[in-house]
Amino acid sequence: MDILDSLRQAPSAELYRLYLAIGKMLDDPRRILEIRQRLHLGMAVNYVGDNPLGPPAQGTIVELRQTQAVVQESATRRRWGVLYAAIIPETSSAQPHVEPTPPPRTQREEFFIGDTVGFTDKHLSERVGIIVRLNAKTASIAVNDTDGHWRVSYSLLRKIVDI
Repeated sequence: MDILDSLRQAPSAELYRLYLAIGKMLDDPRRILEIRQRLHLGMAVNYVGDNPLGPPAQGTIVELRQTQAVVQESATRRRWGVLYAAIIPETSSAQPHVEPTPPPRTQREEFFIGDTVGFTDKHLSERVGIIVRLNAKTASIAVNDTDGHWRVSYSLLRKIVDI
């Protein structure tokens, strides 16, 4: 008799207690952090999909949120919010992913009016625009007619080179 047969025969109150205990364990911030430290954007992962008894689904991490990762499924290209506990860790690599050291922050002296620049806005959308004014700490960027102007710190700007 396997564990599922035992659970089918258990009283509902006991199943509910088990449900609450497992939920608290899965929501434990230490457990989430332990899994999240091994993940990075663009990483291919296996995860428990819609059918928990079926084979794991495969996908690529496109976003890391507080309690779940957004995974783009390889087969259908659909995006799913997957709890970190549902991600099956890869056992072949014991070392966590180490991010490369970031490039030095850009300074005001590197930009001129008319430069085409890119930046990531507060909603994590990539924006591209033209510098229209250089302020002491920020640059004023004209994105387009509908998105208006943005004031962006120099350290968040990236030069766009048109070839």
